[in-house]
Amino acid sequence: MSTDLSDAIRGMIEEKNYTRDMVVETVREFVKAAYKRRFGTDQNVEISISDDDELTVCARKVVVDEDHYFNEVTEIPLDEAEELTEDVEVGDEVLIPLDLQTFDRGAVQSAKQRAQQTFKEVQNNRTYKEFKAKEGEIILCYVNSVLPNGDIRLNVGGGVEGTLPSRNQSPRESYELGSEVKCYLEKVENAETEREASMNNQRGRRQKKDVRIILSRTSPHLVEKLLAIQVPEIYDREIEIVKTVRQAGMRTKLAVKANSRDIDPVGATVGLKGNRIQSVITEIEGEKIDVIQWDDNPVNLIAAALTPARVEKVYLIDLATRRAIAIVAQKDVGLAIGPKGSNVNLANSLCDWMIEVMTQEQFDALDLSQEARERAESIFMDDYQAEEEEHPLSAEELGVSEGETLLSELSIPAELVKKLNFHDIYTAEEYINLTDEERSSLELSQDEIDAIADCISVEEEPEDEFICPKCGATVQLGVNVCPNCGTELEFV
Repeated sequence: MSTDLSDAIRGMIEEKNYTRDMVVETVREFVKAAYKRRFGTDQNVEISISDDDELTVCARKVVVDEDHYFNEVTEIPLDEAEELTEDVEVGDEVLIPLDLQTFDRGAVQSAKQRAQQTFKEVQNNRTYKEFKAKEGEIILCYVNSVLPNGDIRLNVGGGVEGTLPSRNQSPRESYELGSEVKCYLEKVENAETEREASMNNQRGRRQKKDVRIILSRTSPHLVEKLLAIQVPEIYDREIEIVKTVRQAGMRTKLAVKANSRDIDPVGATVGLKGNRIQSVITEIEGEKIDVIQWDDNPVNLIAAALTPARVEKVYLIDLATRRAIAIVAQKDVGLAIGPKGSNVNLANSLCDWMIEVMTQEQFDALDLSQEARERAESIFMDDYQAEEEEHPLSAEELGVSEGETLLSELSIPAELVKKLNFHDIYTAEEYINLTDEERSSLELSQDEIDAIADCISVEEEPEDEFICPKCGATVQLGVNVCPNCGTELEFV
């Protein structure tokens, strides 16, 4: 049995990829459990496993004389001990080798079950930690089986299986046994115990569930991760994917922006002759991908989001409810809306606006109020945001006292004025009266501080001055002696 156990230890190390220490410790627990079931205690069992994986089990017993021999599990009479070893005396401890085959079948079976449970828990914990660290990444999988409910079981490595639920499968794709699939690791759930009640209301049984690894082929993040592989500028964060929306199997739209003026975010993402984006399209079985440049101006963003249709005009009808109307030519209406509304629905999600697609004739036929029509007409301009900035709040609206100078009236750069306004500083006087600590909290650069100081110093009123009553010379406030004639002065 020792040889069989040695082979089992080696097999678990090689096939199950367990560490030797983990296997050895579990075998110890397995033997201790069998010993305790057989003898009622495991306090006096000695278990050793050699480097060659040979198992030795001994019972540690105290040598007693025959008149005081009461416990055959923990004690051994002196005459029996002398037959096993020389120079033994009463009170000594001796190790008595045991044959595991002498253990009853129930004890061994119970111990095996305990060992298997321990291995299962260890395996689940290790699997959870390993794949939890990969959550949100792409992993390479191989199709193992297709379940009756349409879910697919995939080998994710190391003999571990993950699940690709039917809801996470693209309608464009089919999966063959053994085929290679790149999946987005959506979620990893730890093993848990659940109660399964029997159909006849008898006592339920508790079943230990494996770690659940949920995979996806429909997540927008799958496209983002695939692009990061193909586009170094995205991987290096020189280009930022602001938002991605997807209707798997139909179309994906993503908005990008560059963190440097030297980079064309759309051109870099698409690649020369579309080679970069085409690699991703091939990976998702030909699903269309629209890459647009992010724009803080909703008019420009909406117009771009409706690609491949060409938008002639955008009217922002209601800023509060974020309702907009996009005007396209009659021939582009179908493109703008897309099959089953897919294109306009994705544009809605990307821009976070409720977009209606119309021709100019349809828009003209709407019964919009004159005020709404004028607002819609004016908002389409490219300088939509700049137009708002041309009408800053007045001193009265800001609650500024008469005589104070608004920062917006000075030659301070507009962006710097915005920064100060954000901290509720609207006038030169408010800035001048800031404490050093308050000024430090603004986190202004030295160039910004110098720019403000230059502008405010020009606008500050000159110091108070008066005329010497004796010689007519100009004397600054606070000077007690006229520098011209020496007359002593007194201020009242």
